[in-house]
Amino acid sequence: MHPKDFSLGRADNDVDRQSRLGQLRQFILNGSLTSEEHRYVKILLSAKHIDIISELPVELISQIAELLDLHQFVACLAVSRRWRDKFLSRPVISLIINKFCPSLGRKYGDPQFGTEECLKILHKIGRLRWWCFRSSIAKQFTWDHESYFRPDPVCHGNVDDLSLFYSQFNRLGDAEPNTTAYLSALYSSGKIAWLAKSRIVVVDNLWTRMRKVFTAPWGPFVAPALALLAHGNRLVVASMDRLLVAWDHVLNVCLEKKLPGSIKHATTDGYRVAVILFNGDIFLWEFGGKLSALSTTSMMKHHNRLDPKLQRSWTANLRVILHPGCDKTLFLASGYTDYIDSKAVLKRVVYEFQDINHVKTFEFEIPAKVYNMMDLADVGVQIRKVLPYRRDTIGFCEPYARADPRPLTPSETFVEFDIYDRKFSARIDEEIDYQKFGWPTMLEEADLDFLVRFHNNGFTASSILDEG
Repeated sequence: MHPKDFSLGRADNDVDRQSRLGQLRQFILNGSLTSEEHRYVKILLSAKHIDIISELPVELISQIAELLDLHQFVACLAVSRRWRDKFLSRPVISLIINKFCPSLGRKYGDPQFGTEECLKILHKIGRLRWWCFRSSIAKQFTWDHESYFRPDPVCHGNVDDLSLFYSQFNRLGDAEPNTTAYLSALYSSGKIAWLAKSRIVVVDNLWTRMRKVFTAPWGPFVAPALALLAHGNRLVVASMDRLLVAWDHVLNVCLEKKLPGSIKHATTDGYRVAVILFNGDIFLWEFGGKLSALSTTSMMKHHNRLDPKLQRSWTANLRVILHPGCDKTLFLASGYTDYIDSKAVLKRVVYEFQDINHVKTFEFEIPAKVYNMMDLADVGVQIRKVLPYRRDTIGFCEPYARADPRPLTPSETFVEFDIYDRKFSARIDEEIDYQKFGWPTMLEEADLDFLVRFHNNGFTASSILDEG
């Protein structure tokens, strides 16, 4: 096609401008151009040196930005000052923050949370997403000969004699730290919580290099084993059979709550603690407040339709996800594998609760990929929130044993549930890149400040930004 074939009329006064624009629009949008012709049109437009983006209204810029990945959005900021001003206008940057980090949406409504703060958040998301870190530290878990972390003076007063300080925690029968301490260690909000002894919980602050030591209840009628269950921005949560123990690691307060059964799973955010018992009962506890049982009657209708084996699988895989942007909302998620017409099908279910009331159920199913014959009803489903550069998403994957000698690996089907859009999506028949999907590896946790990996009775903490 040659430029002389463009029958758009001449730029004379006798040609109506709107008519010419209409012909141009019809010419471009009628779908008759080949890819080569499209390329030629782009070449012609580039030769005119017209900055089309800078002339577009902010509404169209927002639609463009919504289609961009994070690195593409950042590239647009570097084109020119006019592009940067367009893409950093408040409607556009608000849309981008909502796309990549929706839990900050409420905070963005604060006038103090402006463009620069948004850019810092996006910078952190990008560095974590592409594994670009400023610095890192690797060290062992150590107890009374620690030199990196010092006792926090706010919690423990000024400590001059470390030997004397640690000796107060030595109790008969309380074993020294062993090489399995890293298996129960947890990370959140710049702090690592781990069991130094069977009843001693340590919280190490990566920012301040300060250490807080909390002791669990002691006595003949207290269960001997303490299990770390959850670590959040305010609380470290542990269990001793039916006893729920929570430490406010900011204000250094410890509270206990007796539950009607043995505790299996817990999660926390702020002062909220959600607990699942081994029998499947679920409770919500406000630290310092009441303990409430979730109203699961309508939810159990789904559970009771399953045969006994699938019921056990459904209960065993049940997990609680607290909504980070709404104190009244939480999600219960579970999954199991069923047979339908002799074919294995992955079932994924999410129940939304407002306070303690079940308000909606979301279900999803896809064909299972199985590499060898096994009892699919007993396959455990890994359910958890993915890493923060992938929005606030609940991920589902299940390990299948392969025919070859490689260890258990996640299946080639990865299911996500977006807690903002309330929609399921699945990655099927594509190469699974778990770093891309934000699925953490074993013993790995991250936020927008640190990526922490636990290993060999120690940890490696990589910082996204410099501590200053």
